Formats: sequence, structure tokens, C-alpha cells
Amino acid sequence: MENTKKEKILKILFIIMAILFIIPSIIYLVKNTTVMGFDTYYNFFINDGSHKKISSIIYLIIFLSMMAIYLIFIRKKHIFKNIKEVLIYTGIISGIFILMLPWTTSDIFYYMGVGELNSVYGQNPYYVTIEEYSEQNPEAIQNDTIMQQGAENFWAGTTVVYGPIAQLIFTALTKISFQNIDLCLLIFKLVNIIFHILNCYLIYKITKKLKFVIIYGLNPFIFLEFIGNVHNDIILVFFVLLSIYFLVKKKKILPSIIFLAIATGMKYATILLLPVIVLYHFRKEERLGIRLLRCIQYGVIFLAIFILEYIVYFRDVDVFLAMMAQTERYCKSIYSGLYALGVTSKDLVTLADWNSIRIKLRNIVFWLFALVYVLFCINLLTTRKIKFYKSVRKYNIMLIFFLLSLSNFQQWYLVWLFPTIMWQKPRMIKNIIGISAATEIANSIYMFKIESWVYDKYFIMITVVTFLIWRLSYYKTNKIKENRQNN
Repeated sequence: MENTKKEKILKILFIIMAILFIIPSIIYLVKNTTVMGFDTYYNFFINDGSHKKISSIIYLIIFLSMMAIYLIFIRKKHIFKNIKEVLIYTGIISGIFILMLPWTTSDIFYYMGVGELNSVYGQNPYYVTIEEYSEQNPEAIQNDTIMQQGAENFWAGTTVVYGPIAQLIFTALTKISFQNIDLCLLIFKLVNIIFHILNCYLIYKITKKLKFVIIYGLNPFIFLEFIGNVHNDIILVFFVLLSIYFLVKKKKILPSIIFLAIATGMKYATILLLPVIVLYHFRKEERLGIRLLRCIQYGVIFLAIFILEYIVYFRDVDVFLAMMAQTERYCKSIYSGLYALGVTSKDLVTLADWNSIRIKLRNIVFWLFALVYVLFCINLLTTRKIKFYKSVRKYNIMLIFFLLSLSNFQQWYLVWLFPTIMWQKPRMIKNIIGISAATEIANSIYMFKIESWVYDKYFIMITVVTFLIWRLSYYKTNKIKENRQNN
């Protein structure tokens, strides 16, 4: 009875923390009645910018409190009785985060803008930018709050940087928003909530364990980035999970390949999972030549589906340049951190030298990743009777290596690790949870200061230090448990 009371209190406290997260957004919405013109990013208490340190500390306290309760949820085996209870509770928390404004990112307004450009004005966003169309047709967009906000976005001068599946979703959702930015934001958030609940259910269908549903579904990092800030990676996770579900549970390779190709049509990193899926399905095939032939066969099918996705937008091969756009930008990565460190250091190395070092380092890391990944694929090809959990663990390491190779890293990319988290060792699961929390904590540096690459060095350092503290705390906790058991 006592445990039941404590569990109820914990659930209520988690809800209270979620409400505290959205209070600044509610204050802003009551005052302004619309998100049109919203541009005060990295300021938790939405105001004129005063008391930034105090508001940033309040944010950290709320986030850390929510993380602490979340970790208790994971440890307590019977705090949720069944999947239905977890899904309902996840839905309640998600519903609260509907009211949170995207105050640490403006990506959602870019999603809306390129969707509107396509759905309302009939423009191909792989060739025409929001900025370009808005400047040439100011009268056409004068009553369109979605386009007006999109034109002020950091990415407004860039053609679509996502795959065609993402763009089709943006187009469909803006089509039913009737040029109203507030309705559009609500629709995008509701869609993300639906996909979040579906992801939780798929994780349960794959694992039959509530623990993994809780690890993904109630993670404050997920609520903050994908319900609050409305990043589209949550939809990518859905298609990856569908791909794994058909492979592992239904033993069907073709739907698995199709859903992976759709996921790759959101963001291109998911292509890294392709050899794992094909070679696992044909793991019992002893002949190396046949295994290689199957890889080629389903690789061609995957590529055909992926190219087919572009038909709506295809004019020439320039349509594929979207996958390269973000590689030209440096943000929150070890390379931008190094550059920021070099710029502020008092030495004789010039700005051009530091930029050259950054580019060379990135190229070295990327080609090293490519080499390791090729060796990983060769190892998979030559291994007989592959164990799925072993190959997924290796894939997980490849994905982490890939994230390190990115010039433009964002903390929400870490959600790419979650669709396969259930096959990782306990230590790796803790590491994934820890790094997702560490990057959110590090991201607060831009709240204390301003959103600028100058502070990327602090983002990297805080992430590393916070993660080391996380690992040390778990190490000490395990030592205490061992001593108690021995005594």
C-alpha cells in the first residue's frame, strides 16, 4: 500500500514538472495570442531577455528533476501495470507538451515554410527557397502567417535539406492548416504525439517488455525535443521500428526493406541499417556468393524505392543535393567546437588555419568512419548464422561513429539510437540515456548566452563532463550495491 502511494506521488510529480516546463509558453501565448513573430529562442522564461541566468537555472532544475523521476520509473518494475497504462500516461505528458513553444529551435517553422511553399504555392522546395519566393511575391504571402514566419527562419535561404517523405508530410500537414500558423503548429504537434504513442506500442510489440517502452516513451529528452520542439526524427523512428518489427517478428524481408527506404526518405542516416537487415534475414545461407547476391538484389530494391520517392520533386540530379546541404554547416560538433576554441585562443594561428584544421579533421573522421563501416559490412557478409543482437550492437557503434563524423550535430539526432536500444547491453543503454540528458544540459549554454557557434566549445565540454559525471555516478552506485551484496 505504501509503495502504491509513493508511485502515485512520483507520477503526479512528473506531471507537475511537465507543467512547469510549459508555463513560460502559456504566459507568452496569453500575452501574444499567436506564435506569429515568435523569435526569442534560448530564453526559457519568454521575456525581453533579462534575468537569463536565473531562468536558465530554473530550466535546469526542472529538467534534472524530471530526469530523476524518469530514472526511478525505469528502476521500479511494477510502477506501470501494463502497456495500456504506460500509453495513457505517455499521452497525458505529451498532451501537456503540446503547449510548449519551440524555444530552443526554429526548425518547425522551416518545416511549415517548405510545406506551405509546396502545398499552397505549387513551388518545388528542392529548387526554390522560402526566402526567394517570399521576396519575389510579397503580396501573395501577406495574409499567410506560415510563409511570413518561414521567411524569417535561419534556413529560409536553403532548399529542402530533408528527404522526399519528410517533404510530403510537411506538404500534407500545411495543406490542412489554411495558412494559419497556430493551427499548423498544433497539427504538427498532434501528428508527432500520434507517432510517439505508435513508437511506444511498436517497442512493446517487438520486446514485450514495459521497461523499454518507459526508457523511450517517458524520456524527458523525447518530450522536450519531439513534442515541444516538434522535430521530425520521431517519424523516422516509427518507420525504423516498423522495419525491425517485420524483420524480427514477421520474418518478412520485403516490407522491412520498404519501411527502411521510407525512413531513409526522411533522413539519410538510416541507410546504415540496410546490410544488417538483409544479412540477418539470410543468416542461414551458407554460401557466400548467394549472400552477396541477396545483398545486391535487396540493395537494388531499396535504391529503387528510395529513388521512386523523389519522382514528385525530380527535375534533375540537383534534387539529391539535399542530402549534402547540412554537411556544409558546422554546429555543436567537435569541429565547430575546435574552431570556436581556435578563434578565441591567443596564439599565432590564423582564422584561415583553424578553418583548414577543422575541415581536414572532419574529412579524416568521415573517411575513417567510411572505412570502418565497410569493414563492418564485410564482417557481416562473411559471418554465418548472425545473431541479431550482436549485429545491432555493432551497428549501434557505427551509428555513434557516424554522429561524431557530422559537422552539424544536434542533440535530437541521438534519438536515432533508440529504435535498437532494446538489444544493447545494460551499460550501453545507460550510456544512451546519459548522453541524451548530457546534451540537453549542455544545450543550456545557449540559454545563458546566445545561440551562436562561439559557444559550441562549451557545448562539447559540458556534454563530455556531464556524461563523465553520469558514468561515475553509476559506477559508484554499482560498487555500493556489490558491497551490500557481499556483506
